[in-house]
Amino acid sequence: MIRKYAVLLLLFIMLSCKSREEKMFFDFDSIEYYSLNKSKEEEMGENNSKSIDNGIFDKIFFDNYPEKLNNDVFYKTINSDGFSKFTISQKDAEYLKNDIFLEKSPLKMFGSVYACTPQYRDILVFKKNKEISGIAKICLSCQQFYIISSKKEIEPENFGTEEEYKLLGKLFGKYKKAK
Repeated sequence: MIRKYAVLLLLFIMLSCKSREEKMFFDFDSIEYYSLNKSKEEEMGENNSKSIDNGIFDKIFFDNYPEKLNNDVFYKTINSDGFSKFTISQKDAEYLKNDIFLEKSPLKMFGSVYACTPQYRDILVFKKNKEISGIAKICLSCQQFYIISSKKEIEPENFGTEEEYKLLGKLFGKYKKAK
């Protein structure tokens, strides 16, 4: 009898985790991908070695910035010469929606822990009906991220397994090569 209840309890836990896993980080119908240009990154490195402030580029590259979705300075900067802009195909957007940007069970989040400072070279801007619904800044080398979403119920700390970072790296590389 106890064994039946244990099986039912285990089934209930698995099903409740599954519904949690299916919660999307963003509500979107299109995605813009921005990649920091190598020349801009090198310029920023030279300036930093000379103790010259790179202004807003440093905030975008190193910090949890912007704090809000509606930040004109942020959008003007990522649409400048320092970044390359790509429109993610509908097929790739669906892949990101269904396979990557879903809130994971905390049990799946155990993995490698990196102690480096993130360098956000890759930025995804999510849009719904041409309005910005989210931002994901990704550091592939540190496997760290910064997420802002219009969906308040998400828990961004439940993003990004090691495998997902590898898949994002392949996806980003595909767009950079097509440039």
